Amino acid sequence: DVTGPVQLDACHLVLSGNAAHMGTEQDAMLDVDLASGTVIAAIHSGGRIDIYTVADPAAAAPGWDALPHTLREWAVRADMGFPQQSPRNLVEPRSVRLHALSAAVAPAAVVAPRTTAKPRSINFDSGATKPTPPTPAQDAAIRRAAGDDLTQPLPGHAGEPLYAMALADLNDDGRADLIVQYSYAAGACGSAGCSGIIVMATPQGYAHKQIGLPNFTTLAVLPAMHGGMHDLQFDGDSPVWQWTGKEYAIPKADLPQLHAPAWETRAAAGRTLALVVPIDSVIKSVSLFCDQGQPVLAMLLKLPRPAQPTTMTWVFRGWTVNVAMSPTNRDGTLWMTNLSRSDLPEWLAHRGNTRQAAELARAATEAYLRLNGEGQGRVSLKDSTAATRAALARCYRY
Repeated sequence: DVTGPVQLDACHLVLSGNAAHMGTEQDAMLDVDLASGTVIAAIHSGGRIDIYTVADPAAAAPGWDALPHTLREWAVRADMGFPQQSPRNLVEPRSVRLHALSAAVAPAAVVAPRTTAKPRSINFDSGATKPTPPTPAQDAAIRRAAGDDLTQPLPGHAGEPLYAMALADLNDDGRADLIVQYSYAAGACGSAGCSGIIVMATPQGYAHKQIGLPNFTTLAVLPAMHGGMHDLQFDGDSPVWQWTGKEYAIPKADLPQLHAPAWETRAAAGRTLALVVPIDSVIKSVSLFCDQGQPVLAMLLKLPRPAQPTTMTWVFRGWTVNVAMSPTNRDGTLWMTNLSRSDLPEWLAHRGNTRQAAELARAATEAYLRLNGEGQGRVSLKDSTAATRAALARCYRY
């Protein structure tokens, strides 16, 4: 399925768009020129723009300036978060990676599937499919592995089930493992959904230790395996997660390799600011500070943004934290929010209110940013603890 404008000029086809998704950044552009025998595919995902050119076997990797104007403009707009205004300068963004594929080998390299088996999709949406009811032994194993995450329901949901369960053999040992999505558990549900866990089945019974999962609604068990476990994909269009031997994680090769600047503190107007600069983003900077005894988050944009309801989402190793932002200047480049009721400062200080949240917070080295679901690059979490605690020392209780 293609969503977006399609342009056909004789034997030159150009199209761009994105798949239907749940807020995850996923954009692409395709340029097919039959006259020259050149195919260019560009993929924007996870803060990186990969541009693949399929041409003559002897062709070298194309330079940025040799790419079609429409594709260069698309790449610059993707790097800026797709602003409404067309960019004036088409300088190559730092997030771009150029690749050359030989036409002689491209079909085998690009099309060949890793396996002919089909992925199994599990939908935990309450209106989609009925979850598998757990046996008493499975319920006991899940509650033992979940620990504090299943002790309290969300406010207003007393009596509701705290989790839903599905079965899948994740390591092909012939035993059905337990895939759990928390539903109304106060210890594992945040402002953008609920996370989950895996409880493995072993010859000695169910494992006592959980395998943590990010926030999700649907989960696909893929045919490919790494480390003896099937790969997983969450909510249809997210990156593929692979087993590392200790946890499920996105492979480093699929993550952006640019280094985001560390957090720093600055003195301004008699107060201390914690400041960080995102990369691959329309956001110019993010800062935290105390204002009249209240903790404040400020976001400075590179381009004006319409004064409409805007949610800023921080993604920490699959766990999301949402904050509602409001414009504070006329041109819509400065947005702020009060953090007195938010747990964002806890995450930036590598803390958590539950065991699972604390483990994820301690392990997080970066956070991905979204504005109303659109990916806006990422920020480093290096030195975030010291900087944010110094900036909020007088107005936020950890």
